[in-house]
Amino acid sequence: MSSNAVGALVRELRTSLGWSQARLADELCEASGHATATREDVSRWERGKRTPGPYWLAQLAAVLEVPRQVLEGAKVDRRAFISSLAATAIAPVIASDLIAHGFDAALRGGGPDIEAWRDRLATYGTDYMTEGAAEIQRRLAGDLVVAQQQLDSSRMWEIVAKLMTLFAKTFPGADGSKAVTWYRNAVIAADRSENIDTRVWVRGRAAIALGYEGASLGIADMFAEQALQISDKPSIGLLNAVMGKAHAAALRGDFGAARELLAEGRRVFDKTGSDDGACGGPRRRG
Repeated sequence: MSSNAVGALVRELRTSLGWSQARLADELCEASGHATATREDVSRWERGKRTPGPYWLAQLAAVLEVPRQVLEGAKVDRRAFISSLAATAIAPVIASDLIAHGFDAALRGGGPDIEAWRDRLATYGTDYMTEGAAEIQRRLAGDLVVAQQQLDSSRMWEIVAKLMTLFAKTFPGADGSKAVTWYRNAVIAADRSENIDTRVWVRGRAAIALGYEGASLGIADMFAEQALQISDKPSIGLLNAVMGKAHAAALRGDFGAARELLAEGRRVFDKTGSDDGACGGPRRRG
């Protein structure tokens, strides 16, 4: 990951916690037992003027509650889904089949239209309740390989954002770095769709999944805060963002904040209609 990318992520995580640069430096000093990190160091990291070394990356990951691999990971080209899927999630033989599937779709005319993609999303919403994560992951990988060839409209970015959100959910909580990587990809795709409901929904879905599993509380807070800043309109996405923050607060032992967020979640729930058009994704398994 480039120094600019690391710095941007550190800044987002810090601000989601409501910390100043000086506060982050103090937390790093306390966690490491060495009073050597300063506000100036944090500022240089965030501006991409300097990249934190392995020692401070480990301390940042601990203090900001994010898997270390997320800070260390290589930057992924958002359109290069094939290489990312082959390298991080799918066995080589299956990856070969997926590439063939993608080229076959291209040769036959480019893949499904928007309505067919929306129908496919709805199907995933029901199949997710009955099929195993491995099978859903395999099918999603194939669809992502095809969808990457159709990213020529904001509506397709919306479809891909939701596919990637579901793809992230197929990774177990113990493999938090892969899930976080795909949630971040989904957020970027949602932003490119320029659809406010989708931008909130993707972030809310990521926040509640990560907050519930306790896999990466810092990232859960970051996504939730972003959703709240994008729109305060009651929706499933906003509800998930608020409840994701509540889960994270409870896991940290901040029960007062958790109760306040729970009350806020109930207010959002009461104002949210039962049919949320931005969803386009699965309900949580029981």
